[in-house]
Amino acid sequence: MQSDIDELKKEVQAKFAYWHNLKSKKLKALLIILFIGLVSLKIFTTVLTFDWLTGLV
Repeated sequence: MQSDIDELKKEVQAKFAYWHNLKSKKLKALLIILFIGLVSLKIFTTVLTFDWLTGLV
């Protein structure tokens, strides 16, 4: 359990190090927009799935 937490912390630190090493503001903006888009798509498809399921009942 502790080794999993340590591995997760190392991954998060590596992602933050990558983020801080990015010099291009355009690339950072693109990554932020991509992340928001993926989260929005996931929420949108989940809502549609539940609406579809309730329509079947």
